[in-house]
Amino acid sequence: IHQDNVMNNKHFSRNAITALAAESIKITMPALSSTMKEGRVVSWLKSEGDEVSAGEAIMVVESDKADMDVEAFEDGFVAKIFVGEGDSALVGDVVALMATEEDEIELVAAM
Repeated sequence: IHQDNVMNNKHFSRNAITALAAESIKITMPALSSTMKEGRVVSWLKSEGDEVSAGEAIMVVESDKADMDVEAFEDGFVAKIFVGEGDSALVGDVVALMATEEDEIELVAAM
């Protein structure tokens, strides 16, 4: 979306423009084995607001075979956790969102 066009459109507020500009990173439930259909979040190793580096473990997931650490693929900040500890999600489902910048955490969490 071209910012000038959006800014001149009375249907969008300044907050909506900022939210559109905020970049989120989806954290999905990984397939930890070829037979895995869903996983259970055993624990989150990071909390909302925490900084995360690529390659750093962010959660522990129980699959049909074992418990495994799941690593972040990108640097960012945990903005919103959707699947709590002890809860399950299907493989591919979004379990959390990360913001690319610390000052975008609240915007990404509100998405």
